[in-house]
Amino acid sequence: NFTEKPSRRNWERFQVYASRVRRLDVKDLVGHTFKYGARSLLLAKLPTLIASECLENEPLLPNVQAISWAVLGDIANLPLILPFISPSLKSLTLDVYASDSEEEGDPVRQLFDGLTASPGLNLESFNFEKPELGARIVKRLVSFLERQPNLKGFGLSSDPYLEPRTIQGMLFSNLPTGLRELNVEVEFHDKNEYVALIQTILKRLPDLRVLELVLTSHPDSWNLSDFKSLSPLLQNTNLEELTLYVSEEIHFDTRDIYALGKALPHMAQLDLRLHYSSLPALKIPASSLIDFAIAFPNLRVLTTDISCTDIPLAPLEGDKSAEPDAPNLSNLRILNVGTSSLSQDDVTRMAKFLATLGPGPLLEIEYDGKKNDSEDSVRPWRDVEAMVKLIRRPNLGRGTLNADRTPSSW
Repeated sequence: NFTEKPSRRNWERFQVYASRVRRLDVKDLVGHTFKYGARSLLLAKLPTLIASECLENEPLLPNVQAISWAVLGDIANLPLILPFISPSLKSLTLDVYASDSEEEGDPVRQLFDGLTASPGLNLESFNFEKPELGARIVKRLVSFLERQPNLKGFGLSSDPYLEPRTIQGMLFSNLPTGLRELNVEVEFHDKNEYVALIQTILKRLPDLRVLELVLTSHPDSWNLSDFKSLSPLLQNTNLEELTLYVSEEIHFDTRDIYALGKALPHMAQLDLRLHYSSLPALKIPASSLIDFAIAFPNLRVLTTDISCTDIPLAPLEGDKSAEPDAPNLSNLRILNVGTSSLSQDDVTRMAKFLATLGPGPLLEIEYDGKKNDSEDSVRPWRDVEAMVKLIRRPNLGRGTLNADRTPSSW
């Protein structure tokens, strides 16, 4: 009971349980005034109530490793997180949906000043989401990041930027150089600015392995639309996962796929989406999956819209493409086909073709439109997935088809 100063017995009980907490999730939600308002009041009063029992700078949760803190109501509640920050903390996620101003004494300033001053704080992952990032906030954010030498993952989401050039230049040129994962938005006015910003990021982060970018251009200005527009992203050959949200569809031909595979030989996840719908931005014919199998032997996740108008015939047993050394997607676990159209009549042909590419038995085919589209649109891909798994049973061997094991009902 923390409605008043806790007794010594209650405080000792709290300390016992607090030492067991490894994760803390807090959501200050609009529309839940009674329930969450009471919790916010408790969070606000808790440091004062226990001040006489808690030593200076002693964290309330001494062994917490991950905190997720969302503020959707009163932004004044944001600094209430500070008493829970502990040297043991490794992952911190802050989602701020409430608006504010950049007046002196604002809650965001208090938050970053408090985080920067927290003794022993050494994060490995930090994600921050807030609308309308201003220069003052970014300066404090940069100052905080500079004091996190072991930070490996960083994500920042803000819509819109108030001063794109000033803020992005300030942030990207001061990112911690040891980052291995980055998730940010890049806003540009023209091709030159786009290239400059991408180069700044990749030159700053030589150890980057996972990159997720929301690429936004101003209306009626240059946009990414083909393979050449991706060239600035190919300078870091160590990338293993690339996720891009773009404004226009991008088409790859065979040469593009091989060039991408040569530039990014360790690629395990390729996910290009339209940011206004989250549907695949990459468009390829079904035959291009063979090119992906050759160019990306480590591929685990692929998001692409597949044209099913001309599905290649699966090779018969004994053909070269059915041999163990044939190109394969043995590591592929997720194939996201977006809203690709596939007729029920083509299910068997598509399943046999995919099976010859050697996907593992755990392959999942995701269909982005399943929530809105009719069952008739989703079912063919569900059937393809089930049939591929049947064909690809371990006792059949890699890439070998057995027509006798294929149900005639498909």
